[in-house]
Amino acid sequence: MSRRCLAKWYARWRTHGEDGLLDHSSRPSASPTRTSEGIADLVEALRRQIKYGPARLAAELELLHAVTVAPATASSCVAA
Repeated sequence: MSRRCLAKWYARWRTHGEDGLLDHSSRPSASPTRTSEGIADLVEALRRQIKYGPARLAAELELLHAVTVAPATASSCVAA
């Protein structure tokens, strides 16, 4: 075990006792830059209408609705 890892666990134990040693999620508590539900719904609706891939969906969104999203964002909205 590295010193860094040991120091992290020791600090958790000192701060929270044995409860600090329990596993916990590393998921962030907030995502302020997360895509809004309205945009995600728009991407899904457009995907249902036209069966384009993520890059083409992103281009169509900008053209038709003046909404700029990255192809990766369009892909994650459809996959979710």
